[in-house]
Amino acid sequence: MTSDYDSLAQDFLRELSPDERTKLYNDLLALEEVHKLNQHSTYYTFKNLKRAVQRHSERRKRTFRYINSLNNELIIHQIHEQHFFKNKYCIHVYFNSQECSYLFIDHLLSMLKSPVIAPMRKLQEITV
Repeated sequence: MTSDYDSLAQDFLRELSPDERTKLYNDLLALEEVHKLNQHSTYYTFKNLKRAVQRHSERRKRTFRYINSLNNELIIHQIHEQHFFKNKYCIHVYFNSQECSYLFIDHLLSMLKSPVIAPMRKLQEITV
């Protein structure tokens, strides 16, 4: 599955404009920081009793949407979920309307962090 994410990430980034790549990189860095802080944390609150009475409520905090030149779409939702009094944070990642795990974001970020190497020209010796 990770090799699938590698190829999907490479194909997506290859067709993304340089400005969009920069914006995606900055958004993913911010998302990574928030995710590291909140991924394993849950908390209980009693101040929102209206929402607590509902069995499940979900509020979208932020949504990132990117489309490359081949119309491949990446959507990332940061969500705050509440089940009775228990609150937690999660991220939903969709690539072309199919749900992916957070590993896809990790692959994108690692590819964006790696330096871009210009293809080296192979010189051939010409004999006269």
